[in-house]
Amino acid sequence: MGNSEQVIFDKIGESAFFARLQADDARALVAACEPLTVLPGQAIWSPGEAKDAAYILVSGRVQINYRVQPDGHREDQYAAPGTFLTLSSLVHSWRHASAGIALERSQLLRLTRPEFEELFEAGHPAAFALVDLIADDLVAEVRDANRRLHEVFGHPAETLRMLRRRSRVGRR
Repeated sequence: MGNSEQVIFDKIGESAFFARLQADDARALVAACEPLTVLPGQAIWSPGEAKDAAYILVSGRVQINYRVQPDGHREDQYAAPGTFLTLSSLVHSWRHASAGIALERSQLLRLTRPEFEELFEAGHPAAFALVDLIADDLVAEVRDANRRLHEVFGHPAETLRMLRRRSRVGRR
């Protein structure tokens, strides 16, 4: 392992994901990634771009901006080393509906889908741990979608009143 890989591993090795892996498996995952440094205000990805990689935050702070119905705009910030961003990119090349922006100088690891697939097809434990993480994220997204649906449709009388008010305003 090179010195720069050791420094990266030292920063992210304490995260919940990496702490569960054997050291050699974690190092293999880090070695499969491309190091990336982004400056404050620099976009890591933008809405409409094809999802082609997941990112692991090594240091710095990243904000993800996206639109969510019915809430409107939402911003989430991440600063914990070892945090994974855009994990669904490892599954399919959907288009980004969000923007990832560095809030300060940040170091990330970029894991492309082909690199992930190579680890997965080799039966690498880190790839299987990532599949578990992707499943956990999917469950969280479904719960969030259910919460938002309940907010809109869980109170039918209130929703109808709101829709009627909006339709009256639209006719003026």
